[in-house]
Amino acid sequence: MQNYKTLVHMLQHVSHSYQSASALNFKHHDKWQHISTENFVETVRRIALGLRSIGVKAHDGVAIIADPSPHWLMFDLAIMINKAYSVPIFANVSSKNFEYQKNNSDINYLFLNTRQSLNPCILSNLESLKKVICFDDAEPNKNSISYPDLLALGDKLSNEQPQLFAQMRDAVKEEDIATIIYTSGSTGVPKGVEISHKNLISQINSTGLRFPLDPQKDKILSCLPLAHVFERMVIYYYFSTGSPIYFADDIKKVGDILREIKPTVITMVPRLLEKVYAKMHARINEQTGLKKKLVKLAFTRAISKVPAPNTAQEWVYDKLVYSKLRDALGGNLRVLIVGGSALSTSMENFYRNIGFNIYQGYGLTESSPVLAVNYPGHVRYRSVGKIWPDVDIKIADDHEILAKGPNIMIGYHNNEKATKEAIDSEGYLHTGDLGSVDSDGYLTITGRKKEIFKTSNGKYVSPVPIEQSLCKSPLIDMAAIIGENKPFVSCLLFPDYENLDALRELRGCSKMSDDEFLNSDGVKKEILAQVDAINAQLSTWEQIHKFEFIKQPITIESGELTPTMKLRRHIIETKFSTVIDTFYS
Repeated sequence: MQNYKTLVHMLQHVSHSYQSASALNFKHHDKWQHISTENFVETVRRIALGLRSIGVKAHDGVAIIADPSPHWLMFDLAIMINKAYSVPIFANVSSKNFEYQKNNSDINYLFLNTRQSLNPCILSNLESLKKVICFDDAEPNKNSISYPDLLALGDKLSNEQPQLFAQMRDAVKEEDIATIIYTSGSTGVPKGVEISHKNLISQINSTGLRFPLDPQKDKILSCLPLAHVFERMVIYYYFSTGSPIYFADDIKKVGDILREIKPTVITMVPRLLEKVYAKMHARINEQTGLKKKLVKLAFTRAISKVPAPNTAQEWVYDKLVYSKLRDALGGNLRVLIVGGSALSTSMENFYRNIGFNIYQGYGLTESSPVLAVNYPGHVRYRSVGKIWPDVDIKIADDHEILAKGPNIMIGYHNNEKATKEAIDSEGYLHTGDLGSVDSDGYLTITGRKKEIFKTSNGKYVSPVPIEQSLCKSPLIDMAAIIGENKPFVSCLLFPDYENLDALRELRGCSKMSDDEFLNSDGVKKEILAQVDAINAQLSTWEQIHKFEFIKQPITIESGELTPTMKLRRHIIETKFSTVIDTFYS
């Protein structure tokens, strides 16, 4: 555990402790670019002074809309050095949410990759900002400044006031707001979570206790958005250890990047693991004869119970199938950390049985984010792990998980009422999740208060596990279970259009359109068989009675998904109410 108390002082620690020529790595025009520790730290200094030159001051809000990269982190730290707070915003944010976040968090400045990457509706909202810093944009604007010009201003200020940077750095305190991160708002208006340096440093120190790294041996791949609090926190931890970090430039190419750099550590969300599984599973049909039969048996075994028995059959599966799957993900992964949402039983089984050390954790933005995690030597199947160091968890009478500790947020920005509703008089955060803690300190999530619904027959249904089971099909990208105050459960299915071309080719249906393929007898029988198999594992009142493919994609931009790819159920139910009504007419 280190004795620094802010991320700014963590940066100082790294500059004194590590000197790597390739500390942070990113792709530019399909070629890896390497940034040394010295270059990174010096550039943060120049940006911080540049920001001071254009007027950034303490308690200002500075938004970041940019792809994950070393420059994202540089600006984040430079903002903090000014005692301002960063507001990370997903590039695919809706114009409505952008306008709300801009006003709610008092954003006056913005750093972005390029104007061309933004929603056109957002561009019109930039005129009200004091300054927009464009990294890759040569297009001039009355309130914009280029990245090189910002650095030049920083250099000028440094020459004029050589002691200023040290004074700025030393003025940052652990209780300062480091960042405001907006919750996904799946059920209403987003709330700005105020996270302090103390919150994040407590997480970094605890991560070091649970997942020690060796900068000489470990190699990190970052493939999640840095606007996601989980990825941002662990990246700062990885950076604090001196371990080299590689940023994936395109999530669709993550398989190629895994094989290229062969990382030892990666953090992922369940949806990404499901996508990887679906692509692996879809390739079964590329095999023929005995090999195809063997691969199908191996996949079936992998998603069954854990642990797999140590038998000759398992040895054959590993030698001929599982080892190839591990190689497809780089071949060197020793730590696969999963968080952000619930990991299904079948996915945990699959990755564990094919030979990965998979560590599921639990947390939320308001806890910066981790509250519990499985870690090397301490894994309990189907739990989300042991309670995090310095975190106190108690289970309320209604089974809600309550959490207290140095990682709990300051509060919701400009929303005292919501803060008091979330954090009680004893300092416990009410998570909204249901769970239990066993005698060994392992936490298990049993549901979510707001996601569990009641049918008109008075029976409770938890939709998420059912949706996860449906999404194992390579045909299905998203599924939305319907049934609140309804006589039975139904489902909206959203096709995985990325996979349809390959699936049509494999099944000899290449001349069919998407609609023709999805309406074909073969696909209908396949989905019906999957629904029947899922229903066989459910109680009568949970079973899916009716379902239909929805040909209109759901997206973040159109409002049906949160930036972290969770369903906005109330919007989906309103938008597709005509289809839903036919289920119950």
